[in-house]
Amino acid sequence: MKNILLALLLFLSISVQAQQLIQGIIKDTETQQPIQHALIIGNISGKSTVTNSEGRFQFHLPKEDSKLIIKHLDYFTQEISAKNKKSFQVQMQSSTESLEEIVILKTSIKSEIEKAIKTSQQSFSKNLKLNTFYRELLYINGTMYQYEDAEADYYQQSINESNVIVKESRSVKFNNEEAKKFDSLSRVHYYWRDFKEIISHEFDFKLLKNIISDKEYNLYLTSKTAGDGTELYVLNFSPIENAKKATLSGTMIYGSNDYLIREIKANLADKFMNNNEFMQQNNHRFKRSFYNRTTIFKIFNSNYSLAYTSYRIFGVSEVLNQLTKVGGFMELLIDSTEQNPILPAADAFYTREKLTPLGKNYKTRYWEKFNVVPLTYKEEQVLRLINK
Repeated sequence: MKNILLALLLFLSISVQAQQLIQGIIKDTETQQPIQHALIIGNISGKSTVTNSEGRFQFHLPKEDSKLIIKHLDYFTQEISAKNKKSFQVQMQSSTESLEEIVILKTSIKSEIEKAIKTSQQSFSKNLKLNTFYRELLYINGTMYQYEDAEADYYQQSINESNVIVKESRSVKFNNEEAKKFDSLSRVHYYWRDFKEIISHEFDFKLLKNIISDKEYNLYLTSKTAGDGTELYVLNFSPIENAKKATLSGTMIYGSNDYLIREIKANLADKFMNNNEFMQQNNHRFKRSFYNRTTIFKIFNSNYSLAYTSYRIFGVSEVLNQLTKVGGFMELLIDSTEQNPILPAADAFYTREKLTPLGKNYKTRYWEKFNVVPLTYKEEQVLRLINK
């Protein structure tokens, strides 16, 4: 047993040494504003991460990678040498100076988007293992209430079915006065949607299907050229003038030739905020006041896969006439993928909706170890409190 333990420690040491931790910030050349959701990819391994809202990223560069490929649909793609460098200041030039042109189709926009959805789904490998990093932060009445994160492997058997193995996780509830007050009065426990279903929802493109089937949405297409020279079509959606229930506006971007979806973004449309109503969610009713959603897909060496998804939602919850301000964020980053993996035993899969019951299985600072999306500086300050 002692020899096995020593061998394991040696293997972990070699694995860490085989990777180089690099950090950086990416800004717009003209405005010097940070660029969010730029995709950072190792040139050989294909491992990836994205920049946060402050334009920052961190990346454990595998030994075989000598360059970083930096991609964003609104900027020219860059390749930069990563040898013997630990920090980067990257300037990216916008590729969207020309006006987007309206696209006139011979078929309906709904049929066009359905084709993009079908083509994208057919391009996903049917049997994938997605190595991921997940985290969520919940606020109650404007105060941080609970933080959870995990290193997890999703096994995607089909578009509608995935199972998950949680390798390490952590669940921390903040011990502040507002949290104590809420716990003493509340009859419910809030959490993000089912932890197991996040991947399946993105592979199924449920948001897009709902948008193009809803008669309360205006839909139109424009064209643009990506930073890598790819011709793209942009689906623009927003509520019609007299919409009674529609609330979202946003875009979906896909290749005009390959029909692969690259990005989906959605927000609450300011003009239609009054359409937000209380919706029943398990044991409480919830009304959104803020919603921001981003999903990014990656094409690397002819492989097409989900790369990143995030939600930021805030609103008001009602339980027995008790109103509570509730909200926060959820992020899931796909570090890398494996095709046709060996499936674990069925009883090894995680079956809970939330990470909380497993939150003690925590051994390493994996948000430092892996290609995770950096928290904002404000969020990092809070984490320092719970890491003590």
